[in-house]
Amino acid sequence: MTESPDGELMVRFVLRSQEPVARIRKHLPALRERLPAVVVASVNLQPEHKAVLEGEREIVLTDQESLRMRVDGLTLHLRPQSFFQTNTAMAAELYRLARSWVAEVAPRTIWDLYCGVGGFALGLAGPGREVTGIEISREAVASAEQTREEAGLSGVRFEAGDATAYAEGQATPPDLVVVNPPRRGLGPRLSGWLEASGVRHVLYSSCNAQTLARDLEAMPGLRPVRGQLLDMFPNTAHYEVLVLLERT
Repeated sequence: MTESPDGELMVRFVLRSQEPVARIRKHLPALRERLPAVVVASVNLQPEHKAVLEGEREIVLTDQESLRMRVDGLTLHLRPQSFFQTNTAMAAELYRLARSWVAEVAPRTIWDLYCGVGGFALGLAGPGREVTGIEISREAVASAEQTREEAGLSGVRFEAGDATAYAEGQATPPDLVVVNPPRRGLGPRLSGWLEASGVRHVLYSSCNAQTLARDLEAMPGLRPVRGQLLDMFPNTAHYEVLVLLERT
């Protein structure tokens, strides 16, 4: 279950088979009567017994397909199978910091790798600036495109694909690359590409300082010039770190 800043809910049922779907559809009106905040409900089919939280197939049971997440002046859309920061107040601060730091270096072209539903890419969009968001999840890309269209933002495009493969396939780098990888970090291929690419600035958002340190070690030509720790997960040992890197 996911709750938006406005108190609306998205509920997902992860099932081994499609057999219970008809019963869930039948009782969904009663659930929504008891919980009027439920605006999105879906079933995810995960037939295999393995350490994966969800399967590939998602069945949306409601007319509304995405949860509206109002963060830092943008109404982002969150579809099932899309990642979003759990702490929206800290997510807003994260995007504000990013916008402030990026304004200081004034890039004309930006890539947002691992862009998710487009929080960084859409927040950094502006006149005279070209922003490209890359994300492996097609549902997340659809969410980002919906927000872009509703907000009337130009100069921003999204593409579903692997972040490393996209970077390696381009002829020239942008002025700035935003990376927000999972806990495993960028890995040697993408770190190596960033080091060799000549890109002037990298904005790195990390939830794991150990893999962040490993990636920074692999990019000695990019020097940290700004950094901020955010208490993204209060009362836990987890956090988010935002670091701005500059080519030496």
